[in-house]
Amino acid sequence: MDTTPNMPNRQRRDFSKIRSTLAIPNLIDVQKRSYERFLQMNLLPSERANQGLQAVFTSIFPFSDFRETCSLDFVKYSIGDWQCKCGELKGLEYLRMTCSNCGSKIMTDHPHEETVTCGQCGFVNKNRVTKCDICGNPVDLYLEYTLADCQERGMTFAVPLKVTFRLFVYDKDPETGARMMRDAKEEEVYFGEIPLMTDHGTFIINGTERVIVSQLHRSPGVFFTKEGPRTFLAKIIPYRGSWVEFEYDQKEVLSVRIDRKRKFHGTVFLRALGLESDEAILRQFYAAVPLRMDSPTAVTLTIPPVVVERERVRERQSRGRREAFTIFSGLQLDKGEVASLEAGEAVELRVKPSDIEGAYFIADVVDLETGEVIFEANDVLPEDLAERLAGKNHTPVELFFPDWDLCGAVLSNTLAKDSTRNAKEALLEIYRRMRPGDPPTLDSARSLFYGMFFDAKRYDFSRVGRFKFNIKLDSDVAVDQKTLTESDFFRVIEYLLRLHRDVGRVDDIDNLGNRRVRAVGELLENQFRIGLVRMERAIKEKM
Repeated sequence: MDTTPNMPNRQRRDFSKIRSTLAIPNLIDVQKRSYERFLQMNLLPSERANQGLQAVFTSIFPFSDFRETCSLDFVKYSIGDWQCKCGELKGLEYLRMTCSNCGSKIMTDHPHEETVTCGQCGFVNKNRVTKCDICGNPVDLYLEYTLADCQERGMTFAVPLKVTFRLFVYDKDPETGARMMRDAKEEEVYFGEIPLMTDHGTFIINGTERVIVSQLHRSPGVFFTKEGPRTFLAKIIPYRGSWVEFEYDQKEVLSVRIDRKRKFHGTVFLRALGLESDEAILRQFYAAVPLRMDSPTAVTLTIPPVVVERERVRERQSRGRREAFTIFSGLQLDKGEVASLEAGEAVELRVKPSDIEGAYFIADVVDLETGEVIFEANDVLPEDLAERLAGKNHTPVELFFPDWDLCGAVLSNTLAKDSTRNAKEALLEIYRRMRPGDPPTLDSARSLFYGMFFDAKRYDFSRVGRFKFNIKLDSDVAVDQKTLTESDFFRVIEYLLRLHRDVGRVDDIDNLGNRRVRAVGELLENQFRIGLVRMERAIKEKM
């Protein structure tokens, strides 16, 4: 017998002086929408986005056995049985209608709703729900046990998950290694039971109400921190994959660390990315200034427009407007020359050799007749330049000024200490640091390096990481690009090198703006991926 007294509903009074202008958000709806995005159970396979369960299956499959004679591919999955009450109509196709305007398939609304809006063209259609001729009901999710039944009987409120796989069997030519398809089979496999979420954002597991708590995690993206007086660090943190850190200190040498392994020179990493020569690395980060020898006591510099762009960066950082700029070793650009550079026109300045002290060669200077390398890239400009070039037919002379440039002398100093000379040596050096003790080969080194950052199966920067990366570094890469590109690394290194000139700002890694909430769908997606990776290993051994 219920002895609880019937108490009247008490009126809630608000004595606060400051009225709230924002309604309290529906926090349970965050969990529900996250789980809906994870399941996508009421969508056809062709309608599902690459997220949640769909993203997990497509990231693991297809895979082959060790001999590459069999291949297992993922086709589609279905959650629950969708049918009318009598079971005559089966399938989500009966919950779709054709738009009268554009002809696309749209999801029908509740039978009591008169209209439904097309998501493609926005046309308002008359709601046409397909009903069974026998029972008169539309297709809906069939539940063997209701929510109340599961709580009463100590059962789990769940529906079956079925996955369709396609198995390919190949015959392999022992001489050429070519594969020819011998057989293909497709079958729907019962994968297990997947719990359903209640309207309160909870799950019923063995008759008990359970809840998955959202977790606060470090957000993926790129972060810049100051570790010491002249020590700066850049971290590229993915959602899933290898971490990479770039760092330089008082010694002004750029170093790289992947997955907290041993450090190596940053220029080794740049060579592995495709900037093989010293000239390619220097041109990527420094402004090239052509030089022409007029006489032993006079030279002409051709100032490119990029020079005034970098001076404008300094100007914005100092928050002051300047009519004239001082560049390199004290050269002055007046107002007219600045205007010409901003218009995209190069400006020639006739100067003395003493006015370009501290310059370096950005490219090799080669004698065209003998092929002799007179000066190598990254060599310091000598005082006897006119004497050594006199009477020789040589390649054009181009300089860069590390003491003036926003990137500073860090890369120039690193190149001077780097012993590698091309991409092959760089890849092998990275392999030795990542896999010490293993004999390196070029193929294995290339596979390891590109798999760490450019393989979508092993590296996921996520939409959040790409979005924060674009904002931080003023990039316009699509947020659906979930792997890194070569230009992403170049942007990170350039931003890091400019920090010692007080250009840019460092991040507070503990700030809540650099953290994000992982809801139930995201947490389950990670657990599903871990389980499927283990299943992949087991299947490969038995194929």
